[in-house]
Amino acid sequence: TQGGTQPLSVTFPGPVPLQEYFDIIDSRFELRLRQRSYREMLSQRAQQFRAIQRRLLTRFKDKTPSPLQNMDTLLEGTYQQILALADADLQTTKALEEADHALSTATKLMLLLVKLWCPNLDDKQATVLQSCLTPDVNSSDDVGWEEMVDASITMLLRTCLAKTTKEQSVGAASLKLPSDTTKLKKHIALLLERLNKGGTLSLNTYANKVSHRNKDQIESGS
Repeated sequence: TQGGTQPLSVTFPGPVPLQEYFDIIDSRFELRLRQRSYREMLSQRAQQFRAIQRRLLTRFKDKTPSPLQNMDTLLEGTYQQILALADADLQTTKALEEADHALSTATKLMLLLVKLWCPNLDDKQATVLQSCLTPDVNSSDDVGWEEMVDASITMLLRTCLAKTTKEQSVGAASLKLPSDTTKLKKHIALLLERLNKGGTLSLNTYANKVSHRNKDQIESGS
């Protein structure tokens, strides 16, 4: 550099703010669970509403109709419940959209801090990390962000970041909506810990590990 000055170097001593990041993940996940609950109840009330309608129509078509037995009141009450649930679902969807943006922004910041915090994380590995811990958050996707990220991180932990053969035999993560975020948060923390300790996101490294392990097994068996 000119004048003998040193090039600018930016580092981050750590640790990364995992708890704050996890709080954002949990807040959004709670909204996902709430939205699912509202939609399940909305579906149930809609089925109930249609069943009451059919029974009322049958009574009205009868030449000698029997008493309604408060079915008209039940129909009105169910209708009001449907309206309330639809409004609650709409409000939750709006809140979830805001939570998507918050999680996306937090994930981008986390990726930047991790790159500064982990000395061996070059640009190529940072791209791999971003593809797994993705900042692309969209609640309209069929498979949620939590499921996709956990499955991707689990793949890294059982391949290039695996420390033992037992870890390599861990099954793939499910893409079903989990009951909580405990496993996801555990995997994120483990991923970042191993990266900070020198782990590399390279399948070539994983292939070399497997090759050496197989060679050792052959030599020990001969």
